[in-house]
Formats: sequence, C-alpha cells, structure tokens
Amino acid sequence: MNHHSHALRAKTFAKRQKGYTLIELSIALAIISVIIVGSLVGVQRILSNNRANNLLSEIPRINAALVGSAANANSNTLSTITTSNAASLGAFSPNAVSWEGETATVTNAFGGNIFIQGLSNTINFDGVTRGYVVTATGVARDMCATVVNGLAPLAQALWVDQNTTVPSGPLTSKPADADLIKGPGQDASINLGTMSTQCRGSTNGSSTSTMVVHAFIAI
Repeated sequence: MNHHSHALRAKTFAKRQKGYTLIELSIALAIISVIIVGSLVGVQRILSNNRANNLLSEIPRINAALVGSAANANSNTLSTITTSNAASLGAFSPNAVSWEGETATVTNAFGGNIFIQGLSNTINFDGVTRGYVVTATGVARDMCATVVNGLAPLAQALWVDQNTTVPSGPLTSKPADADLIKGPGQDASINLGTMSTQCRGSTNGSSTSTMVVHAFIAI
C-alpha cells in the first residue's frame, strides 16, 4: 500500500514537474522574443545614427575645401561652384565620389546624394551672398531633425523639403524667410515648430520616408 502510494505521488510530481517545464519554456521563449525584437529596434536606431553622423562628418571637410578655395576666388567665381567642382577640390570622402567623365556623383550615408550650389545674383540670406548651399537627399525622415541639428552650428540658413530635382547651376529660388527652419540672419536659432513640420514631410500635405535637407553656409 505504501509502495503504491509512493509511486502515485512520484507520478503526480513528475506530471507537475513536466507542466512547470512547459510553462517555464513558454515564458523563456516570450522573453527571448521581446529581447530579439528590442535588439533589432536598437540595432536599427544605431545604424540610423551612424548614417546621420557619417553624413554630418562630410560637412567640415566640404567647408574646409571650399573656404580654402574661396580665399583665392571672387564672389562671382564662388557663385558658380558645382558638386563636380567641389569634388575636384577634395571636398568629399573619396569613397563617396564616383565620376562619369567630368561629372561627379556624391553619395551620402543614407544612400541619397550630396549636391553643392552657389547663389545666383538674385538670392541672398539677410544680405549675405558669399557662400554655398549643400543639399543632402534621401535623409531618413526619423533622422531629419538629427541632421538639421547637426548642421545648425555651421549653417546660416536651413530648410527641408521633398524636392529631389538635381540642382543645376546656382540657386535661383529659396523659401520665404518665415519658412526657414533657421535663418535668414547669422544669429538666428532653429525654429522647432518649422523643423517639426518640415521633417514630418507635411509641408505639402503628404508624408514621405525620406527628406531633402538644404543648408546655406556663409563664407
């Protein structure tokens, strides 16, 4: 009798032990799933931040090349600066530049492009005409504000749109002063409301996954 009772208790314990193991396994799998999903989100964020940082790291190089060249150039020459001119001056990381004949294509870390333009004689920012515009296309919408904030210390004026037209020649039009994220004056600060609206991609009532960031940098 005692032997039978002991065997029954052992069998019951084994069943309970088996049940607990399945529950624990389910919990463990759920925890692992949460960790994996969280890790993937974290990795994507890190990659996005790296892309933004890589793009921003090009700007001091561009500025150094163009400022050095501008020291030996007049304003009219600077107004006609192009992406290919800038590439010839060493303004970009070599691995970002590809050439087809005399035309350079510069790729940024987001997979978009970087363009350089001068200002036409009809365009100025608070009276300043000597400088250049750097345009970055393909910027991920969730990194738009990061890129804009990173450009702010160097840029006199900033704006964002979805215009993917390849620049040709000097800049001939610009947003109204009230529509600039920063500017037009040299001492202007970022307008957070304008940045939020433009980086969200709703300036034309639409939403897009990539943005085009423009910065006027005075020399």
